[in-house]
Amino acid sequence: MSRLSTRVTTTTEIAVHAASGPLILRHPRWSDYEQWAAIRQADADYLRPWEPDWLEGHLSRSSYRMRLSRFKKMVASDSAYPFHIVRADTDALIGAVNLTHIERGAAQSAKLGYWIAQAHMSRGHGRASVRALTRFAFDTLALHRIEAAVQTENEPSIRVLETNGYQLEGRARGLLRINGAWADHAIYARLRTD
Repeated sequence: MSRLSTRVTTTTEIAVHAASGPLILRHPRWSDYEQWAAIRQADADYLRPWEPDWLEGHLSRSSYRMRLSRFKKMVASDSAYPFHIVRADTDALIGAVNLTHIERGAAQSAKLGYWIAQAHMSRGHGRASVRALTRFAFDTLALHRIEAAVQTENEPSIRVLETNGYQLEGRARGLLRINGAWADHAIYARLRTD
């Protein structure tokens, strides 16, 4: 079983060097709620074709509070590392990037997910954030493999993965319920040795 090379807590931050300016990956905070809810509400139609269906109350304060509690437990148990993407100069929330489903032992693997607010698309934020989190996964968490599932029609997301060295491995049929239907996804992965 690999050991973490650095202790990771909910106060861990990762500096990101993006072409558009410096970003920070940091764990979600209660003070992010207003920005997060506003972005998610404004981008609901934009995100709907790509994300699992939201549960009732997804944007409520109580749901966000429960999410923060779960996140803290996940980080403490080394089972997931959720990060918000914020601009370093303004602290404005622009998206999220997450490592989830971490498996230790023989697998040493995780799943990668991310989203960028529509107003901040096509500026290199997703590409730079995925690059930084991938480095964190390999160098700090000592993982061997990271996997990402993406719908084949989501060309911008595929470019983010391919630009960061993720390779297409195949297709998972009916992987996630998206926008009311079971959607097939392309499976991309990157190994520490790639």
